[in-house]
Amino acid sequence: MPLSPLHEWNLAPADAIALQKRLSGRVEREDRLGEVRRIAGVDIGFEQGGEVTRAAVVVLAWPAGEDGLFEVVEQVVQREPTRMPYIPGLLSFREVPAALAAFDRLSVRPELVMVDGQGIAHPRRLGVASHLGLWL
Repeated sequence: MPLSPLHEWNLAPADAIALQKRLSGRVEREDRLGEVRRIAGVDIGFEQGGEVTRAAVVVLAWPAGEDGLFEVVEQVVQREPTRMPYIPGLLSFREVPAALAAFDRLSVRPELVMVDGQGIAHPRRLGVASHLGLWL
């Protein structure tokens, strides 16, 4: 799933905040989903005292089987050096690059993505979920 670049990641905090304000208007708030056959869940965390960012993506078949269980279609774990220190309000610049690399490694494309992170509830309306959504 090669992704077109939305912006550079190596930004000063003031530039990242300005970018969040510009990009937040591009977040779609209306449902345009067609049939959903695959749902991805993504979570991002840190290892080695924050030096390594770890993103895990699991793609499940939808709907669940008759037994109520979901079939795992694919799963990927991506580890890479952390690009930005923790700065309140700029978590997506710390987490999303590893998540994008994980999504890029998938062989299937999910129609719906569930993100463990803020979306438009972010102070500048561009939390991790919204930021990742614009990239994907």
